[in-house]
Amino acid sequence: MASKATFELTTSQQQLLNDMPLTFLVGFDDAKRWPITHAISWIQALDSVTLRLALTRNSHLVTILSAEKTAGLIFIEDGQAYHILLSSVAEFEPAVKPNLHLRFFEGHIEEVRNISFYGASFTQPEITKTYDPEAAEKLDREVKESLHS
Repeated sequence: MASKATFELTTSQQQLLNDMPLTFLVGFDDAKRWPITHAISWIQALDSVTLRLALTRNSHLVTILSAEKTAGLIFIEDGQAYHILLSSVAEFEPAVKPNLHLRFFEGHIEEVRNISFYGASFTQPEITKTYDPEAAEKLDREVKESLHS
């Protein structure tokens, strides 16, 4: 089922992404000629056309984003799956740094598209952190603050 592309996030999509839901980050490994996908939650919408995300410093996607400058993100909102196309992806240094060594990126939203198939409805998966819950919550707060700094 074809859907119309929009060129910015809705207010509800911005709020959802700022709650750090499960999101899939897709980059293209040119050397291997195939896509690379990682599940992430450290993402923040600064406004309707700007997204920031954090990755562990040794993630293969750090190399891909640094070289390719484009990426895709997939998330679920209100029962529907959406794809965001990012351009001008660039690394930035946050003013506030978390205790964990991370790499930070910012990208410009070129397109937001509903990619659900006809008759489908999806639920947002719940993320369960399998390490110390207090440490996980503290780290999430630090990363969120870093993404906004």
